[in-house]
Amino acid sequence: MTTTLNEIELAARWGMSPKTLQRWRTINVGPEYLKLGKKVMYPLTDVEDYEKLIRSNFAGIEEILLYLRHAGEASLEQIQAACLGGKESRAKIQAYLQRLTRSSPPKVKAQMALLDSASPVMTVLYSPFAEDTQWISSHPDCAD
Repeated sequence: MTTTLNEIELAARWGMSPKTLQRWRTINVGPEYLKLGKKVMYPLTDVEDYEKLIRSNFAGIEEILLYLRHAGEASLEQIQAACLGGKESRAKIQAYLQRLTRSSPPKVKAQMALLDSASPVMTVLYSPFAEDTQWISSHPDCAD
């Protein structure tokens, strides 16, 4: 029995391009993966967990929305620490946020911001979507 899938096998399983999986890895979306040199492998248990997550009812979405309305804006790490008991994985919180930014109409907007003014490091900040403003997201996965 195979315990890992390579990029081609996972892309075929999900009916998508391997390029999509490559892009997801750059923005920390999707299942956990292992990288040995240039070889990328996805543990089958992590793939199945991610599939279950995507099929779930996303019950935690309301808590994340309430937190963002209260906080105004927050990074993924802040949301992860504050919501759902602070025990949910980064991938699960990201999946929730991705669902919220892609909903119709969007409930959350994502925009790039400097981590601090003295550093060139950028992060994604999430905030509640205001219906009266035009929404332009600089999040690379929202351009599809």
